[in-house]
Amino acid sequence: MTDAAMAVWGDTAPEGDAEFSEWYHREHIPERVGMPGWRNGRRYRKIGRGKHKYLAVYDVDSMACFDDPAYRHALDHPTEWTSRMMGHFRNFVRATSRVRFSSGEALGSVIATVRYDPGTGDAEEIARWLAGTALHDLRNREGITRVQHWQADMGRSLAKTAEQAIRAGRDGEAPFTAVVEGTERAFVEAALVEAGIVEGLADRGARKVESGLYSMLFALHG
Repeated sequence: MTDAAMAVWGDTAPEGDAEFSEWYHREHIPERVGMPGWRNGRRYRKIGRGKHKYLAVYDVDSMACFDDPAYRHALDHPTEWTSRMMGHFRNFVRATSRVRFSSGEALGSVIATVRYDPGTGDAEEIARWLAGTALHDLRNREGITRVQHWQADMGRSLAKTAEQAIRAGRDGEAPFTAVVEGTERAFVEAALVEAGIVEGLADRGARKVESGLYSMLFALHG
């Protein structure tokens, strides 16, 4: 089990979409997974319409890995291909996060992410509800392989880097994220409904609650 995760949600400019996908599995994720403490990298495509068509997720040993010189160097010295692709990103959101709660070890072929800002709610009360009630029992449901709760380090997530300077527009924020993984879309959708995560967050004062369902395109393990 790892103690940290990084997730990137976003879209691409239509004219760069095909090359963008090639870059992800030929260079970008292999580069990241080759760094100290980066256990795996996965890329997903959204099920249904709406922004944030793509999602990439990495399991990382600890938050200290995001301060490793190899990772910092990559952010500030992107390859020629990476530099070209950064300009195609749209609606970019990155969360460099501590894993507050995790149950299950298997990576699911379908993943649901529910991003939120605590808003007027109590962040710790919401976290206790997610780990103790909403997410806790989902791991025992049919087809559910893993559930997690992430808390982003906003300083690391929004750090100014050479890569960030190339991207068009301002990076978005994802302070907290609830995550449900499973073997099939129907199982994950049913789990979200049973747990009432989206509604429960709103009822507890959270704002900017954004839910997305994604299907895995590929995974690479270190």
